[in-house]
Amino acid sequence: MSKKAASVFVQTLKNHGVDRFFCVPGESYLSVMDELLYSPGIEVVTCRHEGGAGFMAVADAKCTGKAGVAFVSRGPGATNASISVHSAHQGGIPMVLFIGQVNRISTGKMHLQEMDFIKTFSDMAKHVEQINIPSEIANVTARAFHIAESGIPGPVVIAVPTDVLEAEIKSLDVKRIKINPPLAFPDKVKEVSKLLSNAKKPVLVVGGQVHTSTRSRKLVVEISETYNLPVLCTYEHQDIISNDNLYYAGELGLRPPEPVRQNALEADLVLVVGHRFNGVPNMAYKFPSSKQKFIHVIPDPNTIGKIFRTDMGIVADSENFLEQLSKFAINNKNNERDEWVKLCHYRYLNNDATITPRSANDGLDFAHLIDGLGKIAPENSIITNDAGNFTSWMHHRFPFKSTMKLIGSEIGAMGMGIPAGVAAALRFPDRQVFSIVGDGGALMTGSELATAIAQNAKIRVIVANNNHYGTIRYHQEVHFPTRDHYATNLINPDFAKYGESFGLECFIINKVEEVIPILKKAMEADGPSLIEFKMSLELNTSTTSISELHGI
Repeated sequence: MSKKAASVFVQTLKNHGVDRFFCVPGESYLSVMDELLYSPGIEVVTCRHEGGAGFMAVADAKCTGKAGVAFVSRGPGATNASISVHSAHQGGIPMVLFIGQVNRISTGKMHLQEMDFIKTFSDMAKHVEQINIPSEIANVTARAFHIAESGIPGPVVIAVPTDVLEAEIKSLDVKRIKINPPLAFPDKVKEVSKLLSNAKKPVLVVGGQVHTSTRSRKLVVEISETYNLPVLCTYEHQDIISNDNLYYAGELGLRPPEPVRQNALEADLVLVVGHRFNGVPNMAYKFPSSKQKFIHVIPDPNTIGKIFRTDMGIVADSENFLEQLSKFAINNKNNERDEWVKLCHYRYLNNDATITPRSANDGLDFAHLIDGLGKIAPENSIITNDAGNFTSWMHHRFPFKSTMKLIGSEIGAMGMGIPAGVAAALRFPDRQVFSIVGDGGALMTGSELATAIAQNAKIRVIVANNNHYGTIRYHQEVHFPTRDHYATNLINPDFAKYGESFGLECFIINKVEEVIPILKKAMEADGPSLIEFKMSLELNTSTTSISELHGI
């Protein structure tokens, strides 16, 4: 008996555990939407922009460890969503983006909104494919999830012509392809164990592959204690280990405080688990240096040795490697190693970014907000963040617990914070979700506040408002200190009124003594809430000021 391809497609999605996807509805995949009317089980979250929908899918993947799913229409819808695909690719996040495509008869004729998505997305996705044979729709879909979730995870883009979805087919839906991750060879793990034990100043660096697994987080703590080993976390992953743990040595994020850099650069052995070590954490290719022994554990042979000279590469699933390493426990309790561990943690706790909040004439130090939030945020809180200098306070001062979850964009793209908060609040409705955004990012995807209201996603949005693109102003002062700043001033709305217009309960913080009382009120709101924090521009980052950068 034949079925419409859209019906087989929807059932295949269910077979892969898809219970929610994010979209801006488009006429190019109406058959899928129609099928869901008669085949319940997948929640459709209607967003206000495809960029927001894509960011929600990325955040959902960070919440579950499974591929987040977004649907968009062709042309403008697909290009609007591309920012999230780029983010998932560089961050190693599993995602499947389905794009409605023109009918096959129109392909190659520059039909309205037609694009060659294989060309467009080939540089920012693990795999791109267009389904041109209706009977292959289930197989291609199953393969998309397998590719997205195996090895180093990443985004897969599938274009589906409208007439393919509407075709009658006799092929059946397809179940999930079982993924067997690569396992580490025990003799190699034993060798790593000996190297760790013989090193004087080793560090363990953990990243995205460790982020979503509760078991992996526990193993990181167990290994750090057993091997007496400081732990550095990669950018946007500092929640892997509680920051008050003696073994936490800091985050390798954007412009880490100099003492945290020293923790990395003074190590004689660097063990990186679960991160390609591309981008921000390698500190502009200065870490690891040629003087440091480098061991890299990642489930992709093509990654090892690609960026850095590598002394030992182990192609393995991160959790399997950590599990095995924990069983080769060798007692490394000695005065020299004890002092190294204490020094690394001391440096994280005591640096220019953790000093007492400063004063300025043009607003408040954002440290007040972060310190207040750190005191009252529940230990299972979820923090989503946008991109901008305001995040430096969060990365350097907020006392993350391993029971918390940090969700940010590893590519430093503005617009992630609010959509990520919506996705996290839908996935964990009983947990407090704080979305920390700047005034720039808040207006890039602030329209998703409407989605928060529609879905009753109880996010607590904190807008750090200094009426500037603060990060760009920072770079202007650093690179062109004798010039006047240009093009970074912002005309902003009254963010409290802006939020209220959507239906959020809103507050404004103008004074230090208002921080904790207003945070508590925002947390008690029965729906989404928003706080506008009147932030100083002069205090441009957690460690710098405009005057200092300008040489005044």
